[in-house]
Amino acid sequence: METFETREVFTILTVLWFCVMCFFTFQLGPGTIAVSGRLTKVVESVIGIAFYTDEEVLERRIRFLAHPIEFFILTVLTLKAVGRSGAIIIVVALILWSVISEVLKVRIPGRHCNGIDMVGNIIGVGIGVLISVLATMM
Repeated sequence: METFETREVFTILTVLWFCVMCFFTFQLGPGTIAVSGRLTKVVESVIGIAFYTDEEVLERRIRFLAHPIEFFILTVLTLKAVGRSGAIIIVVALILWSVISEVLKVRIPGRHCNGIDMVGNIIGVGIGVLISVLATMM
């Protein structure tokens, strides 16, 4: 059973993760391209994948995967912070945020709203819910 202190820790982690997500989500176009470019270089050097794929293809894949991963982590942290009592409301709010955060990018220079990224966000929420439910069953 989770204690009140445990939920407080997960609440703090949730807020911090949400702030990190917002920082990356609402960067200007050149800033986000620079970040994904650096991340691609790290992945290439750590995994040694540069021999097997084009750098642009790898960067596009990393940029897409960032969406479900970010929302997966946010969902798990948020559900751990809230517990079962508000889980349904939280999941609905996370799904709404996964769409709204993409739509808001239209107002940011160099960014765009992408339906595929919305789907990735929602997939991340779904996987986060699934993992959270499975974890409570064990």
